[in-house]
Amino acid sequence: MRSYRALLIVTPLLLVLGCNRRGAVPANDITASFKANRMSAPLDSAIEVTYTWTTGPNFKKVEGDYRALVHFIDQGKVLLFTDDHAITPPPSQWEANKTYSYTRTVFVPVVTYIGDATVTMGLYPSGRGERIPLKGEDFGLREYVAAKVQLLAQVENVRVYYKEGWHNPEPGPNPMVETTWTKKEAVLSFKNPKKPVIVYLQFDAPYSPKNYPTGAPTLTIAAQGKSGITHKFENGELVEKKIRFKAEDLGAEDTVELRFSMDQTIVPKALGMSTTDDRELGVRVYDVFVGVEDELGTVPNVVDAGPVTIAAPAKGKPTPAPAKGAAPAPKASPAPAKASPAPVKK
Repeated sequence: MRSYRALLIVTPLLLVLGCNRRGAVPANDITASFKANRMSAPLDSAIEVTYTWTTGPNFKKVEGDYRALVHFIDQGKVLLFTDDHAITPPPSQWEANKTYSYTRTVFVPVVTYIGDATVTMGLYPSGRGERIPLKGEDFGLREYVAAKVQLLAQVENVRVYYKEGWHNPEPGPNPMVETTWTKKEAVLSFKNPKKPVIVYLQFDAPYSPKNYPTGAPTLTIAAQGKSGITHKFENGELVEKKIRFKAEDLGAEDTVELRFSMDQTIVPKALGMSTTDDRELGVRVYDVFVGVEDELGTVPNVVDAGPVTIAAPAKGKPTPAPAKGAAPAPKASPAPAKASPAPVKK
């Protein structure tokens, strides 16, 4: 992520607590809880969140397709950002007296707020219907207080700078989320902490046999040109990587350069997917966060950087392709019937 990325729109929560609410509906015996590896985190960083759904003896089977609602709300009851998501296993498969837990990486965006925030959780239908009433403190519109977190200033972060090889930032598949395409090669830099770091990355490329007829493209990510990882794109889904670089991987210089190199590129205009976009595109980057490892707490699914070499260019001209193939934007979390609508998901 970058310091100049577009701010998320903040929308007041419309809490309808009386006149528009129908008679009270008994709560299903489900309790939602939230725990992060850091309950205080700077803007423009990442946290590892464990979500837990606990069913009790009076649990009633959930019919239909429901998603998790997760809202981060400031002290003025303004929605800051969300982490709505699909749950595995889905609530329709839950049973009584069970606990369902899983961990997700949440990227904390740049918002115009620093201080304590309330995390609310709930269950909302993928299609039409009402949110499920749960056990716990109802914050309004059937979303329930799950935790308190503290949002800190960006100055607490290892600052990341976009150097050469980047196109201008632009909206991604979800227009509320800013993304940036690389050219064939691009460089990020950050101040060397002289300690092990974990680099968080989210990215994609529009892989399909039509777009890359010579074979799936490969991305190489290297620190100081020698240590990193490679990733071969075998589909167009969003990729999340957490890479551990040892202090010696970062070198002795005061600044670390992290190089992205694609062995193939795409040109949307040449495929007829755009009348004007003749850019050479490598990989689309959604989020970047560099954290000093001993300040991050427990981080799952980390891969260690190893020796790499920058991929040689593919023979022939860049293969054209449309800028598509990212994970779909999460759906909004609708409010109960006849209530004021909840804020739209980012």
